[in-house]
Amino acid sequence: MSVPEKEPRYRLLGIMPREAGVRPKKEPDDDVFTWPHLLVRHAVVTAATIAVVFGVAIAFDAPLQEMANPNLTPPVAKAPWYFAGLQELLAHAHPMVAGVLVPGAAVVFLFAVPFMDLGSGWRIRDRKVIVVVFTALVLAAVVLTVVGALFRGPGWSWVWPWDTLYLEL
Repeated sequence: MSVPEKEPRYRLLGIMPREAGVRPKKEPDDDVFTWPHLLVRHAVVTAATIAVVFGVAIAFDAPLQEMANPNLTPPVAKAPWYFAGLQELLAHAHPMVAGVLVPGAAVVFLFAVPFMDLGSGWRIRDRKVIVVVFTALVLAAVVLTVVGALFRGPGWSWVWPWDTLYLEL
């Protein structure tokens, strides 16, 4: 009587001998369970973050300003620093352009960045066009924000920040 030959095992990528399809047994040490390993680490990081926030809140005083008084106008009506760039842009352009078209174009540009300048590689030097355009837009936003936050005073006039600082944080 002859020994039967091993039956070929069919897979998606081809025919393999049966012994090649045997899975190695997993060692029990390879498993890391969510409880307690992961959740304890998350709890420790959360507790440390809360402790740091409480420590900073106790160490630094952040008083509220007085109640709003409609009879007393502040000396400089200025947007907070994160809107100072848009307020500076409003001083130089039509409100429709500065308040609607430019921010809208910036959002559309940010959504379109992954689809633009599809170069041959992923390195920065292969994507020169998009890097130059993105850098120019970020630089313009930073310059407008710095000028609007630090160099504008009463009546939106030009002031030097080392003379008087009209910055509300």
